[in-house]
Amino acid sequence: MEQYYPDAPGNQGPPAGPPEKKTSRLRMIVLGVVLGIIVIGVLVAAGVLIDRLVFSQKKPSKEFRLEDSESYQEALFDIRQYFYGDYSQEKIEDAARKAVDKEKKKGVTSDSKLEDTALSALVKALKDQHSEYLTESEAERLNEDISGSFYGIGTMLREDKKLKRTKVFSVVKGAPAEKAGIKRDDIIMTVDGKDTTGKSVDVVVTWIRGQKGTQVELKVSRPGEKKDLTFKITREKIMIPELETELIDGRIGYLKVMNFSDGIGKKVRTAVSDLQQKGARGFILDLRNNPGGLLSEAVDVASVFINDGTVVSYQTKGHDRITETAKGGAETDLPLVVLANGASASSSEIVAGALQDRGRATLVGSKTYGKGSIQKLYQLDNKGDVKLTVSLYYLPNGESIDGKGVKPDVVVEFKDDLEKEDKQQLDKAKEVLDGLIQQHAAGEALLPAA
Repeated sequence: MEQYYPDAPGNQGPPAGPPEKKTSRLRMIVLGVVLGIIVIGVLVAAGVLIDRLVFSQKKPSKEFRLEDSESYQEALFDIRQYFYGDYSQEKIEDAARKAVDKEKKKGVTSDSKLEDTALSALVKALKDQHSEYLTESEAERLNEDISGSFYGIGTMLREDKKLKRTKVFSVVKGAPAEKAGIKRDDIIMTVDGKDTTGKSVDVVVTWIRGQKGTQVELKVSRPGEKKDLTFKITREKIMIPELETELIDGRIGYLKVMNFSDGIGKKVRTAVSDLQQKGARGFILDLRNNPGGLLSEAVDVASVFINDGTVVSYQTKGHDRITETAKGGAETDLPLVVLANGASASSSEIVAGALQDRGRATLVGSKTYGKGSIQKLYQLDNKGDVKLTVSLYYLPNGESIDGKGVKPDVVVEFKDDLEKEDKQQLDKAKEVLDGLIQQHAAGEALLPAA
């Protein structure tokens, strides 16, 4: 069974499925029984001895064997079939075996723990920063992102590539994290004492989330502070806001999209229609701090502003390149400015890059994050997930922005003062849009009357 990670390409998947699970395995059991018959009177005892020997040999071995793990075999299959990068089969399997041996030497005997260890080492050996193994509990919590509702503290996180730790890039208004004093750009050092060094954002998220009313302790490093800060925060139900809209100065339709969760395309279309009816003469689409989401929703949002043509393309192993096009019926042709920054990633970059490439929008802000790859989740027999990078995506001009990001047409950046940067970027977007509105109005005035 496969599930789609928020950055996955709609319902398009590779052709082959994982092998059918085997319900039984043949094992060769060699029995060596040597009986010495001394007197007739011990024949009964000898029979009992034979029975016990045979019975004991039929008992399955308690020792964990990696090659017998159905989940391990499924993971190997998924990697062979779907992982887009180069790797050595021998090296990744060797990494898994060594990881298991190391745990056994520590005295670990739990099959599930040894299996998790092997799968984590297997995928890590691919040396792809976005591919990883998620245990059952980690996979369940990751899937909560799609609904946008969970118990946590209300932070949006991303990776700090230099420090190899998780960084706060946004705090939900009114959430426990904001009340406790967590701020944007805080570096999360530990979660309940567990070091975050080298841990993926997905894993750190699962550590932070938990049961309603329970506490989580964060130790953070904050720019300008000499010592790390410690926060004990009580988890509450968090509803990640998806869309904020406003009519600014009676003429600018402002739409802030927080993430590309299921249904956001329809919500943006409805909001654009409502704002036009209220008098909007142009739009600002704010994608700053948006970490991405469903690729299909990125296509839907782009389709609100363009009628046809390429939005994004990608190519998975064994497939021809697939092109996702606008769906027709654009809601508006009014002037458009897109706001983006260094925390705009994945689906945000698809929308920003597509609208910029197609000449539909002016991009204002700072260079985007540069996550130009697509991941998919493949569920295993143990209910854990293997998350694999299955493709790079390409903007309409054919460019991959992986590791590079999308460059704005108008750069506004103040790295040492994020509050100032936010304000200046929005002010510049308004200024640029006002100019586009005037051009649009002048163009309409020159149209011949019927």
